[in-house]
Amino acid sequence: MQKLPYPPAPEPGWYADDEAAGQILGAIDDFQTGHSQTRATAPEPLQTADAHAVELDDDSFIPQGADLEYTAAADAQGSEEWDGTVLSTAFMKQPHANYRMTNEITGQTILVDMGVLMGRRPSQDIPAGAKSVRLIDPTRTVSRNHAAISFDEDGSMWLEDFGSLNGTAIYAGDTETPVLKGAPVQLHAPARIRIGDQIFDFEQA
Repeated sequence: MQKLPYPPAPEPGWYADDEAAGQILGAIDDFQTGHSQTRATAPEPLQTADAHAVELDDDSFIPQGADLEYTAAADAQGSEEWDGTVLSTAFMKQPHANYRMTNEITGQTILVDMGVLMGRRPSQDIPAGAKSVRLIDPTRTVSRNHAAISFDEDGSMWLEDFGSLNGTAIYAGDTETPVLKGAPVQLHAPARIRIGDQIFDFEQA
């Protein structure tokens, strides 16, 4: 029996009428059924400039070299929303030592040398003596204003959650201490801190 030649596959974009193109491609598929030939798969479409722009606007995407920290001006009063929290002016004391938070997964390191507000896109309306730090959050589990660390007059450190969706916790050994909104928990180094599902090692710098 004479073997029939395979018809050439149509070039991508050659057909102006998509419906007609679909019919022709379907006929080719029917023709090749029963013949031992593997057809090449179509290449993945390239990412468009518009799609890339959407990615840049995504809260979970931080361009390389982006500035992740903002320090309040020397005369900043901060928003009233921080009254009664560890970001109130009553807690804006200088620490007796500096501390460091390190996330081994994302590679982010935060120097805790003053009060610090942490979140996905934390507010910059904070009082003098504090800074806000944007957390690298590839899994999107960190809230906008998630948690803060600050110092009182005797140098004690306090961690507070601001009603985040996925919570905050301190791990000391095998003990987990949840941190709830309106109930700051004293923080000691060394420890591990969970913010959303981002884990930081907390230690003296």
